[in-house]
Amino acid sequence: MTTADITSDLPETRAIPRQWIVTGGQVLLGLALIGAWEWGARAFGPLFFAPPLATAQRIVEMAANGKLLTDTIATLRVSALGFVIGCVVGVGLPFLLRLSERATQAIEPFIMASMGIPKYALTPWLILWFGIGDRPKVIVVTLFVFYIVFITVFAGVRGVDQRLISMARVVGASERAIDRKVIWMSLLPFFFTGLKVALPRAVSAAIVGEFLVATEGIGFSIERARQLSDTTGVFAGIVVAVALVLLINAVVNALERRALKWRPTDRDMQL
Repeated sequence: MTTADITSDLPETRAIPRQWIVTGGQVLLGLALIGAWEWGARAFGPLFFAPPLATAQRIVEMAANGKLLTDTIATLRVSALGFVIGCVVGVGLPFLLRLSERATQAIEPFIMASMGIPKYALTPWLILWFGIGDRPKVIVVTLFVFYIVFITVFAGVRGVDQRLISMARVVGASERAIDRKVIWMSLLPFFFTGLKVALPRAVSAAIVGEFLVATEGIGFSIERARQLSDTTGVFAGIVVAVALVLLINAVVNALERRALKWRPTDRDMQL
């Protein structure tokens, strides 16, 4: 009997799919966090930690009476509008700056210095200027998103291989085609990295803005529950905010996989 025959007689062992392992690890980690949450509720009391079951029941109640949908839409409205404005400016400005190195050297220090301005400290001033509607919150969200997207896209533009740009010009590509086909495609990983940071910050900035000035929204519900010493209401709002961020992150990951499926490292490489 040859070695090949012996090997063929052995039962086949199938490797566990990598995705199953990842999903199983995520489920176990989630259960561990819920267990720690339950332990905290029992150890410190419901005044400090709302039990997971009571929190889930409160979320179901909010969904039944329509408050959950109303608050989520209000928060998403501000987050989306601020994100779109900040993202458009954060992407467009690096492309404009690449046209002039002198303009880049003149403007970049001021942009980086302005990052040190506390964004939430501007809220009272913005309220004086724009009232208590959505505008102050949208401006704060826009500022948070702009700096994150600008830095990542600017780094992506700076990181493009200049030889690719030179080759594109040699074959007669216009500057618009170079921006779209060479620079933009090269910096997509940087852009999606910025999105993964900017989108949660947009939601959190909108929620914090609702703490200060709002009549609806997830942040308004959390702040109102805090004022009433309703710990369950506070935890319910936090859970809704976390779930919203997780959902947005899942959408961004799906878009990233679709946009970068042409890259061999993302499609074939296994770590």
